[in-house]
Amino acid sequence: MFVITGALKNYEWGSAEGLRPWTQGPSPLAELWFGVHPSAPSPLVDSSDTLDQYLALEQAPILVKLLSAAKPLSVQVHPSKQLAEYGFHELNRQEASLGAFADSNEKVEMLYALENFDAFAGWRPQRETAAVLAALAELHTDFNRYMKLDFSQMAHVASSLTDLGALIALIPAAARNAGLPKLDCAAYSTVAAEYPNDPGAILALYLRVVRLARGESIFVPAGIPHSYIRGTGLEVMTSSDNVLRLGLTPKPVFIDLALQALDFSDSTPNPRDAPFSIQVQGPSDPDITADTGSYRVILCLEGTASVRVLSSKPASELTPGQAAILIASEPDAQIATTGSVAVITAMTNRMSTIE
Repeated sequence: MFVITGALKNYEWGSAEGLRPWTQGPSPLAELWFGVHPSAPSPLVDSSDTLDQYLALEQAPILVKLLSAAKPLSVQVHPSKQLAEYGFHELNRQEASLGAFADSNEKVEMLYALENFDAFAGWRPQRETAAVLAALAELHTDFNRYMKLDFSQMAHVASSLTDLGALIALIPAAARNAGLPKLDCAAYSTVAAEYPNDPGAILALYLRVVRLARGESIFVPAGIPHSYIRGTGLEVMTSSDNVLRLGLTPKPVFIDLALQALDFSDSTPNPRDAPFSIQVQGPSDPDITADTGSYRVILCLEGTASVRVLSSKPASELTPGQAAILIASEPDAQIATTGSVAVITAMTNRMSTIE
């Protein structure tokens, strides 16, 4: 068993205080990574070593993050395993897509809300998208010629729309005039305020808005368009950093690659289909046993957590922001907490997307 802390990532969309229970550092605090991904391998507690010096990707197939967003992340999609492999080994060498793929693995993820969490995820019903695009055209007549474009067509022309800034400023009013719910209107007001000249604001009109209450989760397989809007959550994913962006970001966008990766079906992914599980335990809950045979991450969120591998003495004590890592071959572990602890388990029979 290894005890680690999170590797801090500072992105401009991060919050000033959302990660303070688990780390210190200069704002904005965006993500804490718990895993072996080469972009940010986790430090071992009381050591200068990192987890990737001891475990290979095959032994640690999932990446856990604490994430806190103060404003929307990019409109993005994650590639399938097939596209990730081809992209990393072949497309990354081409000038038009240089460096687009961070690794050769499929990225699927689940977001577990630690507070109310708003996101764009999946496709808005076509009749609603048509209504808001028509409402936008009523407010800005130059948009008439574009109001019937599908997402792929709009992705190619959005950056060249006439008077883009003025058009984006009208999005909140168009959302209200189209009769969208208050939650949706608030999301589009946020996008327009934070990204007043970004064509991704137009693309966001095609996406469904969801609000997760504390303890709820959303599963995002490869191919599902999404953008986290605001909130703090626990994010679990296959150990990949493959992100193909379409907008709402100062980072490079790869429109054609992202469109190639998108799943245009209107199905709603079920969290039970994820290749990992998340269980959050409070002090009044029965102790959890994290069974052998799977890779496990035990992350202390509040108070303290005690992790005891059944074949050994004594237990390891975790404080907030520390995690115990057990590989599949290690024995069962018993977990107790004075506050709350998340137990994340890789579902070995579903991990075929990882090399």
